[in-house]
Amino acid sequence: PGADVQIYCTGLGPVTSQPATGAPALADPLSWTTITPTVTIGDAPAGVLFSGLAPGYVGLYQVNAQVTATSATGPAVPLTISVGGVTSNVVYLAIQ
Repeated sequence: PGADVQIYCTGLGPVTSQPATGAPALADPLSWTTITPTVTIGDAPAGVLFSGLAPGYVGLYQVNAQVTATSATGPAVPLTISVGGVTSNVVYLAIQ
């Protein structure tokens, strides 16, 4: 709890500072998603610190989120991302 996690995914939609087709995303300026997704770890919402294209990659999104103190702990805590009414597949995160 309290740690920041980086989640890599696809399909989060439009971004600001859209790079040219086939070009990697820049670090400056960052390409933020126009809609901030909701990240849930266990049953607790996580604070989203960044959501956008991963710098240096083509079509790969990065979501930085903070594990809250109220998040569950254990070897396989479920994590999902929701954006635009669509929820991702469940992945599991170990939290001590």
